[in-house]
Amino acid sequence: MDFRLTDVQEMTRDMVRDFAQNEVKPAAIILDKNAKPEDCIPWDLLKKASKLGLRTAAIPEEWGGEGADYTTLALILLELGKADHGFASIIRGCYTESPRLVHELTPEQRDEWLPKFLKDDTFLLGLGRTEPDAGTDSHFLYDEPGKSIQTYAELQGDEYVINGTKHFISSGGAAKLYFLYVRTDKKGPISTSMSVILVPSDAPGFTIGRYHNKFGRRLLPNAELVFQNCRVPAKNLIGIAGEAWGSEGEGGGGPQKDWTKGPGAPPPFGLLGAAVNLGTVIACYEEAVNYCRQRIQGGRPVIEQQHVAIDLARMKVQIAAAEALLFKTCFAWEERYDYDPKMGMLFKAFVDEIGLSIASKSIALFGGMGTGDDDFPISKYVRDVYTFLHGFSTTEVALLIGAPTA
Repeated sequence: MDFRLTDVQEMTRDMVRDFAQNEVKPAAIILDKNAKPEDCIPWDLLKKASKLGLRTAAIPEEWGGEGADYTTLALILLELGKADHGFASIIRGCYTESPRLVHELTPEQRDEWLPKFLKDDTFLLGLGRTEPDAGTDSHFLYDEPGKSIQTYAELQGDEYVINGTKHFISSGGAAKLYFLYVRTDKKGPISTSMSVILVPSDAPGFTIGRYHNKFGRRLLPNAELVFQNCRVPAKNLIGIAGEAWGSEGEGGGGPQKDWTKGPGAPPPFGLLGAAVNLGTVIACYEEAVNYCRQRIQGGRPVIEQQHVAIDLARMKVQIAAAEALLFKTCFAWEERYDYDPKMGMLFKAFVDEIGLSIASKSIALFGGMGTGDDDFPISKYVRDVYTFLHGFSTTEVALLIGAPTA
């Protein structure tokens, strides 16, 4: 098993690292302080990233994108995550949703939407799934009739009429096209009642509610999507009505499917988002190391104090283990060798766990100097890490470990 990067991967990593550290990081520190969440959206950075090919990197070359492999996508997000979690999460949304424009849409749908995504540097995609009373867990673990999502789409002639509310939608209010998860059967179990409909941001009856004013990841807009008799053409339905369970972004692959063998297996759900978080966790560690080398106490740098060195060494080992797991999972999916589709969720749970520890210990090493954003960005990084603690928890992943894959 060879984890050495190719020349192209190294070149891409170095290019993204330069962009992230010299442009994303300084701009993010400023945007993060804006009072209104809608004023934190990094439009200029998005345009620059798009010109570098980062926004469209997950689209195959034959369809007009860069055709980056999965390891390269993870590398890009890791480097962007070291600079700013929110901006990296915007790009991550492009990687989890844009391949669907190629692989899931009909030729007619693809001809309508793929060129728009490729040509517009500010074209973002949104995944409209989470609701006030239905989070990610309800889509994967529970299948009671009438439960889970309640946003309902009723077929009326050649249109779907949609009513309901989504919230905490990444790129909400900024995306120009949403993959909206709805019920097309009010009473059935979600496994036979969920459908996906393409909803453009200018669809009649579709409005943006409030922007969620998060304490971290502020460059990533999260907003409410409100549908009041929203009308979209029936041709915007993706696939077959009622058969969308297990198709949620990044491959999803609900527990009723066996993706362990053969071609067509979707990428491990949650892995790319966790790669972003790992990047920010690494930034916490690196800030702590640099500070402890500079901070003189008792006549010597504090990094020479044994208990400080032990804390930093423990962080380093945890990060090395996480990086190894990240790239092993990428390799396993790309090569279809020893591939476990649950590893994406397991990886997220692992990064969440070590991230809490590393972020907390890192800011503790700064003492009072870590309590503000003016001198060091450590408090911002810690806020960003803590904001990612949602979605699959360790408990939910443990339940899925025992769930059947077929």
